Amino acid sequence: MVNTDRHGKKLRKDTSNGRKIVDEAEESNHLPITRRSVLQGAAALGPVAGIASIDEFSRPAAATSDNREPVSIASPDESIEATVELGPSTDLNDDLPSGQIASLTVDYDETTVIEPSPLGITTYMGQFVTSLSLENQHVETVTQEYETIGGDESGPQTLHARIGLLTFGSPNGVMQLELAVSNEGVAYRYHLPGEGHVLVDKEVSAFQIPEGSTAWLHEFANNYEGLWEEKDVESAGGNFAFPCLFEVDDETYTLVTEANVNGSYCASHLAAYAPPENGESEPRPGIKDDQDEIVPGNEEFDYDENSTLFELRFAGTYGLPQVVDTTLPLATPWRVAIVGDLPTVVESDLVAALSDPSEVEDTSWIKPGIVNWSWWSDGDSPRDFETQKEYVDYAAEQGWEYTLVDRGWRREWMPDLVEYANERDVGIIAWMVWYDLDTETKRERLLSQLKSWGVSGIKIDYMNADRQDRMQWYDDILEATAKHELLVNFHGSTLPKGRRRTWPHLLTSEAVRGAESYGWEEMPPSHNLILPYTRNVVGPMDYTPVTLSSRYEDAERAAETTRGHELALSVVFQSDLQHLADSVESYRSYPVAEQFLSEVAAVWDETIFIDGYPGEEITVARCDGTQWFIGHISAGDRHTTKIPLSFLPDDQQYNIIISSDTPSTSSLHSRTQVSTADATISVSVPENGGFVAQLSPRD
Repeated sequence: MVNTDRHGKKLRKDTSNGRKIVDEAEESNHLPITRRSVLQGAAALGPVAGIASIDEFSRPAAATSDNREPVSIASPDESIEATVELGPSTDLNDDLPSGQIASLTVDYDETTVIEPSPLGITTYMGQFVTSLSLENQHVETVTQEYETIGGDESGPQTLHARIGLLTFGSPNGVMQLELAVSNEGVAYRYHLPGEGHVLVDKEVSAFQIPEGSTAWLHEFANNYEGLWEEKDVESAGGNFAFPCLFEVDDETYTLVTEANVNGSYCASHLAAYAPPENGESEPRPGIKDDQDEIVPGNEEFDYDENSTLFELRFAGTYGLPQVVDTTLPLATPWRVAIVGDLPTVVESDLVAALSDPSEVEDTSWIKPGIVNWSWWSDGDSPRDFETQKEYVDYAAEQGWEYTLVDRGWRREWMPDLVEYANERDVGIIAWMVWYDLDTETKRERLLSQLKSWGVSGIKIDYMNADRQDRMQWYDDILEATAKHELLVNFHGSTLPKGRRRTWPHLLTSEAVRGAESYGWEEMPPSHNLILPYTRNVVGPMDYTPVTLSSRYEDAERAAETTRGHELALSVVFQSDLQHLADSVESYRSYPVAEQFLSEVAAVWDETIFIDGYPGEEITVARCDGTQWFIGHISAGDRHTTKIPLSFLPDDQQYNIIISSDTPSTSSLHSRTQVSTADATISVSVPENGGFVAQLSPRD
């Protein structure tokens, strides 16, 4: 529908068909790999394996290269350039030992967004960090078609990128670096060829952020429910969960995260050195450590005292980092940097594009939708059969697809509730705790029972770990639920890392401090205004929005954002199962909101970022069939926002219903107008307010 964005740029989505590959040749010059092991199970390694495929990418050809020269790969539109260079370690960081080390630099439109950053991986059969030599390189251009269910743009997608495979030799054998450069950003991962058992103790992967950058970060926790805050990059310091957003120049951003994490590896996060405060001579407690030593016990390899270097950290237990126990050939998860302006970041689908293709052949049973939920307003209500019937009745009345029955439901009445709901075209989603599904026997017994009752999906809670064994559990439960055709919502979960492409019935994940925290944790309005630029970029987000009432009589949080702000979260926040958290009574008492919520969608054909800035405001437009929905939220003073409608098709009039706060902010009102693509709508927004608009084509 739309050919240009608000800056007049061509849309970044490539709609060409088929697959185009250039530079075809034979692989050659494979390096021998040494036989080395310090632990049981290590095997003799064979010749270099081909590139691990992204769907049907062909194996690359190798060509000799002068390894003293940097290798630069540009995106198809040439706006992004990634450069890998071998050089003396002292050029990269004074704390590294002498020797050749590889680094990655990323530039966007002549602005360096990632300064030279170390690359490498260490295993118990040897380290692949120093003493590297570039033996082979190959670059090809690939256009790949794939499809997703849900998200900002549901349906056919295209990844158009240049893919490089760089083969490095070292005294310990071969490491390959796969580098993908698309119009949305840069990603890389390591390949260790061969066969047999291998233990990976760390990566020295890191992102050197330019000084003077602004960062939006939240402290790492296994449930990813930290409070998002804006920080100066030099003084941030700490352990930070993915994704991390950095503004390195005016209208130039990079969002750092990871993709395609599965049971062969653990999940990761970032850590940055915290410089001393208030004239102290030591760094702040709990930040300086030796986790980034290439060889355990060798302090020379420690480069913690660089406050703008964000280093990769493996998941751990009780403060001890994970050792990844896996097999060869190994392809690690992708380390990803989405690069560009804010529209590029907000609209990006790069995390899904880099992940494994779907394992589900028949997806006809996977149906996203709106869900109502009684637990937020009454924590005891899931125990009561009659209350759940009331929520089913209201979902049917509103045209919503599902009712979620949370913790406390009873086996004796659940089959009757499912039958009652299905008669009204409402599906039931049932809460479960993860350890009731932690073995194949438990999964088969419980999932078979739920399916026999007619349950549509499950909400699984309390995983709260990023270790490799928990990543394997995610793979196992998604395979089992796909077999039984049950939708999945993960709570107390890891961050989305692209699994929704591989397992499209995974419709949402929590991994956010959302509405369930209202009343007992700090929830400044600015937190909501950072999420669309960070957490929601990497996958559907189960914030459980649109709470128009206060959960507790003494909860101050409910007064910080207006009803208009809360209503707009149904558009601004994307979740393929959009759980609307307030009570039936609350929604009935706000008829303007009730009417809008009966029309709004959960998944979208197209999403356009219109305007905004992290922590301050955002306006997005989302398309559902022939209708458009606009959501605007802000954190800060009263203002008037003007929204150009240039994203609409030309020569078409639209009926527009704008729903916003009344002057007192105690209720909502609506107004209507008729407009076309050359018009602008103007709305007065109160402090910490917001509004929605529904645009329907006139006959």
